[in-house]
Amino acid sequence: MTDDHGKHRVFRSCLYVPGHHPDRIVRAYDTEADAVILDLEDAVPAPRKAEAREIVAEAMATPAAKPTYVRVNPMSSGLCEDDIRAVAGPALAGVRVAKVDSPADVRRVAEVLRELGHPAKIHVLIESAVALEHAFALATASPEVTMLGLGESDLRVDLSTTAEGPTMDTSRARVIVAARAAGLPNPCQSVYAEPRDLHGLLVTSKHGRRLGFLGRMAIHPAQIPVIHDVYTPTTNEIDDALEICAAVDLAALESRSITITSQGKMVGPPVLARAKQVLELATALNLITDAAWPVEQPRTSESVGYIRNKGGSS
Repeated sequence: MTDDHGKHRVFRSCLYVPGHHPDRIVRAYDTEADAVILDLEDAVPAPRKAEAREIVAEAMATPAAKPTYVRVNPMSSGLCEDDIRAVAGPALAGVRVAKVDSPADVRRVAEVLRELGHPAKIHVLIESAVALEHAFALATASPEVTMLGLGESDLRVDLSTTAEGPTMDTSRARVIVAARAAGLPNPCQSVYAEPRDLHGLLVTSKHGRRLGFLGRMAIHPAQIPVIHDVYTPTTNEIDDALEICAAVDLAALESRSITITSQGKMVGPPVLARAKQVLELATALNLITDAAWPVEQPRTSESVGYIRNKGGSS
C-alpha cells in the first residue's frame, strides 16, 4: 500500500464537497475523513460551474491539510481540460475524471497534466455500460491511473436497474476485478445517497466490504464514523494476522513445511496472503507501528507493537 506520489494511497473515507461552497470546503478539512474530494461536476449547478472552478482553484493554490482530489467534468462536456488547468495547484493530489468512456479520454487527461508539469494522479470513474465493458482498458490506459471508481447513480440509469441486486453487484465486482488485474488497489465503494439513513449506510458498507471494496465515498461528515467502523481492520483481525505471520516465521526458522497457529489453524499460502493484506492495510492506516511485511525475522504477536485506532472497532 503506497501513496499517490509513486505509490497507492489507501483511504477508508473520501468526503465529497460541492466546489461552489467555500465554507463547506473549509469545514471538510476539520472532519475525520481520510481525504477530501472537491466536486466540479454533478454537485455543482450548471450556472455556477465557472464560480466553482474559481473557488476550487483558489483552494488548490496552497498546500492542504488532507490529501485533496478534484472531480472534474467529463471530457465530453468540453469543460474537463480547463478544469484541470485551473485546479492544478500545489494541493492537488489527483483528478477524478467523471463519466470516462474510452482510454483516449484517460490518455488526454494524462497529457494535459504532463503539459502542466503536474504530478497529479488520475482516478477514473466508470458510469456507463460502455465504460464498464472497458474497465481493464481504462485502468491501464495510463501509468498515472491509481484508482477506479464506480459512479453508481448514472450506471443504474444506463442499466435500468436498482441500487441493490445482482446487476449492480456484478458491476461492482467487475470494477474490483479490473482494478486488481491492473495492479491497482481495491476501489472505494460509491456514496450512499441518504445521509440521514446511517443504518442503510452500515448495511450497504458491510456488503461492500464483503464484495472487496476498500473504503467508501461520503457526502456528509455524519457518514464518516460508520464508514470507518466498517472499513478499519478490527483489533481481532490484526491480532489474528500477526499470529499467522509469526507462526509462518517460526515454522521457517525450524525448517518446518507445515504451519499451525496456536489456535490450531493450519496456514496455507492464501491464508498468509490475506493476513499480510490486513497488516499492510493496518500499517497504511497507522494502526500498527511495524511496516516490514513480509517479515524476515521470527517474531510473535507480542514482539510487534501496534497502536489501537480509537476510531476503530474491536
